[in-house]
Amino acid sequence: MMAKSAANTASAALKPMLDANELEIYLRARGRMAPVSRLDALDGYLTAVLIGPKFIDPSIWIGQLLGERALLAVEETRENLAIQAVAHHHNRLSETMTQFPYLYRPQLPPHRDGGWDPMFWSLGFLAATRLAPRAWKSVTNPDKPEHAAFQALDPMLFGTEAIAEAGVPAQAKAILDLREHFKVRRHRSMR
Repeated sequence: MMAKSAANTASAALKPMLDANELEIYLRARGRMAPVSRLDALDGYLTAVLIGPKFIDPSIWIGQLLGERALLAVEETRENLAIQAVAHHHNRLSETMTQFPYLYRPQLPPHRDGGWDPMFWSLGFLAATRLAPRAWKSVTNPDKPEHAAFQALDPMLFGTEAIAEAGVPAQAKAILDLREHFKVRRHRSMR
């Protein structure tokens, strides 16, 4: 009886939000105004926001993602439910990377030829790097010594092939390594 009560309390604590299908419909409806239109792209976008070299104020990345007016949305409106869904994904991703890094995997859809398709994930990730291009330049510029930390993500970001099942853990590790690489710099930027 106690476990059931605790489970009910946990589910009651979750704010109402769009489900995954509804969120993707919402993102697609934003069209070219949004940097992403799919859930795998959203995962890439949020990953870059979380692991990047600079703390990005949520009002900036949520505003770009869902529109500045969405930030003023009244509770229970579709815009507010979309914000709650995005915040939930962001928080779940952050918690996994922080507390359970061995469980972290980028969210990739199956590729038609087998393996996993990183195309939209990479587009989302790269879109979020444009939120702080100068900060990312230390690793994105091939002439910089720190580029090796970013180069490990090349199969995910710039590859034209599907990621094999066996390659996903290596890419997850590269993402977490980049997160660790930027950790001090990101925390310093929060001050």
